[in-house]
Amino acid sequence: MTPPGGAKSLKHRIRRAHPLRFPMRRTLDALDHADATRIKGFQEKRLRALVRVAAARAPFYREYFRTSGIDPRDIRTLEDLALLPLISRTDLAERAEDFLVYPRKLMWAARSSGTSGAPIASYRTMGSSVYELSVLERQWGWFGLPADSKRVVLRGSDFAADQDGKPTQLLPGARQLMVSSFHLTPEHLGDILDEIRRFAPDAIEGWPSSIALLAALLREQGEKVPVTAIITSSEVMTPGQIALMRDVFAGPIVDHYGQTERVTMAGSCEAGSFHVFPDYGIVELHPVDGSDTRWEIVGTALHNWGFPLFRYRTGDEVGPAATGPCACGRSYELLGAIDGRVEDSFTAADGRLLPLPSTIIDDLDGLREAQIAQLAPGRFEVRVVPGDGYDADATMAHARRNVDRMFGADQILTLKEFDRLQRPASGKLKSAVVENAVPTPTSGPVPE
Repeated sequence: MTPPGGAKSLKHRIRRAHPLRFPMRRTLDALDHADATRIKGFQEKRLRALVRVAAARAPFYREYFRTSGIDPRDIRTLEDLALLPLISRTDLAERAEDFLVYPRKLMWAARSSGTSGAPIASYRTMGSSVYELSVLERQWGWFGLPADSKRVVLRGSDFAADQDGKPTQLLPGARQLMVSSFHLTPEHLGDILDEIRRFAPDAIEGWPSSIALLAALLREQGEKVPVTAIITSSEVMTPGQIALMRDVFAGPIVDHYGQTERVTMAGSCEAGSFHVFPDYGIVELHPVDGSDTRWEIVGTALHNWGFPLFRYRTGDEVGPAATGPCACGRSYELLGAIDGRVEDSFTAADGRLLPLPSTIIDDLDGLREAQIAQLAPGRFEVRVVPGDGYDADATMAHARRNVDRMFGADQILTLKEFDRLQRPASGKLKSAVVENAVPTPTSGPVPE
């Protein structure tokens, strides 16, 4: 029997009931105020073990060590990481199966177009997912949130279209009330507010654009919902959004940064700094060509034994970090401001705002590049560069299902193929664009 909330609820139940959850928390808590030497020792011990596993069982790394002449036993310290190759998003898009250590059926898949428009798939073990939750719960604890905090969660929440338009869903085992980001309208606000107050949350969690949209609707009605913390991720926040969320929800912003590939994580502390979480992953900062003030984040995960990624180029850039120790007392490295996902909201045919619209293309298969464009309210175009295994009919049907489920019915959707999607001056392809006109977006369509 499927539990209330379906597969998503089952995953949360598994994570919370996992026998290693509390031993993981004890390990993480012991490192919370450890000195830099102890933290480095933890990282290097994990790194050595993961390299041995990858060299023995992952095809990509078996090939690398066989052809490079490097012995996996040579990788012992953080400085030895330089002996390993940099992994690109293209490597992952084209060779994901070659990074597998465990059978794919034993792991949980994650897909994303990220900020680059190049769809990728990655995998993680159940233990990796539990470890990630434990790392986040430790951060939440810095702000007074209990490990089993009750959270209102606002993201894509694709359940809504499957439940007669109901904008909320309770996941009892996860202690979460899901609120559909695509049903944040004055018409639904009363029901949403009633459910939130009945749930009595400790925190509001989700995409900043969605949380800010709910806050704006509440403020228009003169309503406030005080919580212990506002947990954010996935988007860059504007000062206006931060002020609005703090005003309506009366809690501090607890922000964290991560990726679908889950190679590194960082987040805010109670003193206002932004720290790398060193027991989750190793961070290298590589200079960005042509800039003296920007660095690319290169990450090595320390928790995913089934899909090890070493020195993965995230494509995310950071500016200079603050200097000196943080007032919170932790020895975690400080990280500068991150250039994360920034997207304009789309507009549905009925006028609803649709936050983070690139979720429509995150799980499309067989593509080298993908982008979704709004040509007019309620009129969207999915633009693709075909890759291995591409099927136009299957891609269109999948995109249509995603739009109907997340944006709602009565939206116009077309699919268009190209040999390359046009980049802005920065060279970084945007996954979602608002054009409200029929543009000339690429270097040319794929010939019929």
